[in-house]
Amino acid sequence: MAAKRVKLLDVAKAAGVSQGTASNAFGKPDLVRSEVRDRIFAAAKDLGYRGPHVMARMLRTGKAGALGVVFPDNLEYAFSDPVAIELLRGIGRECARHGINVMIISAENPQQAIAAVNNAAVDAFLVHCYSDNNDIISAIQRRNQPLISIDTDIAGAAGTVLLDDHAAAKTAGAHLLDCGARKFAILSLQATEHDHFGPMNANRVGAASHRVVRERMAGYHDALQSAGIAPTDIIHVECDNHSEHSAKMTVEMLVQHPEIDGILAMSDVIAIGALDAARELGRKVPDDLKVIGIDGIVAGERTDPPLSSVRQDSVEKGRLAAEMALGEDTGRTIILETGLLVRGSTKVV
Repeated sequence: MAAKRVKLLDVAKAAGVSQGTASNAFGKPDLVRSEVRDRIFAAAKDLGYRGPHVMARMLRTGKAGALGVVFPDNLEYAFSDPVAIELLRGIGRECARHGINVMIISAENPQQAIAAVNNAAVDAFLVHCYSDNNDIISAIQRRNQPLISIDTDIAGAAGTVLLDDHAAAKTAGAHLLDCGARKFAILSLQATEHDHFGPMNANRVGAASHRVVRERMAGYHDALQSAGIAPTDIIHVECDNHSEHSAKMTVEMLVQHPEIDGILAMSDVIAIGALDAARELGRKVPDDLKVIGIDGIVAGERTDPPLSSVRQDSVEKGRLAAEMALGEDTGRTIILETGLLVRGSTKVV
């Protein structure tokens, strides 16, 4: 026969306090005198009390005291990608200010993600770089809790925080034109939820379902078309967002298209791989090959040569998304601006 679960009321009786005081000792300890807290915690330990039941607390207070953050990639990516790390820093900064915790959910395995969403004890969800046409978003929306979209458009979201991706890419393209580049390649982030890495034909470019890819691609094209360079004159290659992979893709591309003298990378991570590929092939950067990324990550300062980029403030992006999720002022769309960082991988002629 299973042992009876020890309840908070049992702990309160053993400690000689009210159930409300015992509850505060676990949830709002600053409201309980230290000697009383010690007595309550000692009673809890003696009785084998496992702590307040999260769902019971939600039913009682209507709050879980946590935000759920949904990433489209695996958890390793969330803790290793420079932009994801900065985003989480911003979310964590705002949550710490409110005394709120963070739960990270990977959407790599949809069925596991749906189960995690259904069971998550959170007050709102932040969804990063994910389209709205999938079962995971539907599962979140069935929770009838605030959903804040980050770098993506989700119908019915309580709020949205975006980078001006079109302007960022247009700035990058215009800069390489100013630097004298005329034969261009675009190294794209993953365009859809289905892997298809390598050269992109016109259909693949047009099928991009991720907002960031669509907007950055359009920004690049607009900048280059102003100089008479049509999208069909540009080499497009889809890369995984890892430098090792983009280096491999860039080597293959430059061997087949040695005439390329300007690389527009949709992320700094991809651009760093392109610099590695140029070094492997003996291409001189920026003399006969110019490379620019988007993000402005710290690692770009340390490459050889240092990487030019279009900077975004990912920490502030995460902070604003969490602020919106935790506040009353929802229903807004915040668009963040970017700034050009000119370093050694590009050179004005």
